[in-house]
Amino acid sequence: MLIEMEKRKTIADRAILEGIALHSGKEVKLKVAPAPPGTGIIFKRIDLADQPEIEVNPGQVVAARRCTALGLINNGQAEIKVSTVEHLMSAIWAFEIDDLYLELSGAETPVGDGSALIFYNLFKEIGIVEQPGKKFIYQVDEPLYVRKGNAYLTILPDDKFRVSYTLDYDHPVIGTSFFEFTEDDNFIETVGRARTFGFAREVEKLHSRGLALGGNLDNAVLVGDHKTVNELRYPDEFVRHKVLDLIGDMALNGQIKGHLLAVRSGHSLHVELASKISEKIMQEVNFNE
Repeated sequence: MLIEMEKRKTIADRAILEGIALHSGKEVKLKVAPAPPGTGIIFKRIDLADQPEIEVNPGQVVAARRCTALGLINNGQAEIKVSTVEHLMSAIWAFEIDDLYLELSGAETPVGDGSALIFYNLFKEIGIVEQPGKKFIYQVDEPLYVRKGNAYLTILPDDKFRVSYTLDYDHPVIGTSFFEFTEDDNFIETVGRARTFGFAREVEKLHSRGLALGGNLDNAVLVGDHKTVNELRYPDEFVRHKVLDLIGDMALNGQIKGHLLAVRSGHSLHVELASKISEKIMQEVNFNE
């Protein structure tokens, strides 16, 4: 069901964030700006001639392997992309931002330290303001689930947003771990600072495919055969980062209410479930019109 709210949120001022993109390794500039009520979250590629805009929703996802990428489709092909949006989207979720312009000078967001910290700090510094306009939050009223192989993702009815994630890697350093997060938890202390991770043995292979070119020990946890190369922020940082990714992918639908049960899930399953939730939202909207 849809919960109607009387106020929307945007940021209080403009700001600029610069940094390296994780996969391309290129310098990129992100400009954030307040947006009028009802705008939603809009990416704009200001490095391209016509400065195309991409609205954030599950229908705009064009890739979900190793990161979530939004784009525009032309003749069945994804032409314009904005990649690695999940960490930024998780910070947008944390501040309950509804309307926002995001101008990018390239095809990928800055990686920062590999977590949501730079985006969280940016929004915290410039501040959040309320503005008039109706906002609808979808509260799941029946179970939805997706599955691929031994990876599962389900959302159950709940009056709050909750995540229960089980990570299970056939790797001695990562192994099996569990973490639970709710909307009442301190986002930045529990999951917002958890960094992305990669395997030392895969670095050359990823580079040959044009991936992780900007990755280094300042923006990712590097996992060796028997230990991590750099120090962990939490003993269970791996599963916390998975929860961070899941929050960012669910934020493609804005704020929702429901209990997510995840086992080994990644971006592809996240987006598949987000798309199912989006269909439910549209059904609700059409029914209420």
